[in-house]
Amino acid sequence: MTKAKILIIDDEEDIRESLSDIMKDEGFEVIVAENAVEARDIKSKIRFDLILLDIWMPDCDGISLLKQWANDKQINCPVIMMSGHGTIDTAIEATKIGAFDFLEKPISLQKLLKTISLALKKSIHITKLDVSFITDVESPIIRILRQNLKDLKKENLILIEGKEGNFLNVCIEFLLGNNFSVYDSKNKLDSLLINNIQEKGKTALLIKKLSSLSNYDSAELRMVINLLIDKKIKVVVIDDDINILKKLVGNEWIFEDHLFKIPIDNDMDMISEFSNLILNYYLSKNINIGYKEFDTSALNSMRLNAHFLQIDVLDQFIVNLIQNTETETITADDLHFAETSDNSKNLISNDLKIDDNNELYSLGLKDAREKFERRYLEFHIKSKISITDLSRISGVERTHLYRKLKQLKINIK
Repeated sequence: MTKAKILIIDDEEDIRESLSDIMKDEGFEVIVAENAVEARDIKSKIRFDLILLDIWMPDCDGISLLKQWANDKQINCPVIMMSGHGTIDTAIEATKIGAFDFLEKPISLQKLLKTISLALKKSIHITKLDVSFITDVESPIIRILRQNLKDLKKENLILIEGKEGNFLNVCIEFLLGNNFSVYDSKNKLDSLLINNIQEKGKTALLIKKLSSLSNYDSAELRMVINLLIDKKIKVVVIDDDINILKKLVGNEWIFEDHLFKIPIDNDMDMISEFSNLILNYYLSKNINIGYKEFDTSALNSMRLNAHFLQIDVLDQFIVNLIQNTETETITADDLHFAETSDNSKNLISNDLKIDDNNELYSLGLKDAREKFERRYLEFHIKSKISITDLSRISGVERTHLYRKLKQLKINIK
């Protein structure tokens, strides 16, 4: 795995060397700059995962450099400010501009490494599974999945049983790339539609839900599908009702040759295996996560939760776990915390929708942000949550969180 790149900007040579040695010992790739001019030049040529920036420098102070990057929309990684003469006002100003956190010199090793770890974790680019999960992951279950999809590529009629969502789209991308048209129920399945598909250079027609073809009886539908196939247009039909798909084909033996089922569905024993596969997939794709694993208690808890029979739900839950667990081992307790976090976010969202009646949208951005921050923090404080847990949920470092609560005059007692 590639090492995370860190840029250290400080005019004091001893500090540059000391920080550089620490970062290299921790396995990072380090580049140093002694002033803003050098830092600008280096940053324009290299993409960094994190920047340590001193505030007090002779030619151009760190706050001014940060402002310039913010104005030019060049804060594309976490920036941690450092100063031996900083104040709370300075820290607040830096974080408002876009800094991730503020550290006071002399910086303890434990504090430095913890802040860097949190910053890198929040900069992880993970959203959802993509087609590389099918093409790159090497495990027996994914190899079988991949081979099944490869076999289906040879068929002119493909039937997919499963709910629409990201993973289904990933499978379609593997099967068809982007070389397909999506059927619109407003159109007729006739020669005009076929000509339109061919003129666009597409070689497949994707039909989402057979109910969109309710105007056709089974015989008419088979006839139209055969016409499409005769014209070298592959037909892919998606439905979450396998019985409807069976009626389309009629012959059970032929049906099985054309069918693809989304993984996990109705097989809870597969949840544990896919949980490990998804976690390891994200670890391999994101250099800043570090090592993580599920313990037996976590896997057993997930395996007993029917909610995770939907692979998209499992995928996003694991993303949430990665972003909100600090330890290498993910336990059953972490699962409970992640579920609580998700529920809290939903409650906050609903609370704003009901009470504010879109009031936030009538405010200036600064006032709207402050109002939301106040509501968000007050919501959690009223639930008697600890500052440590609130820091984990909000993604705000504890020191800055205390400052934020003080700034908003929120009583935490």
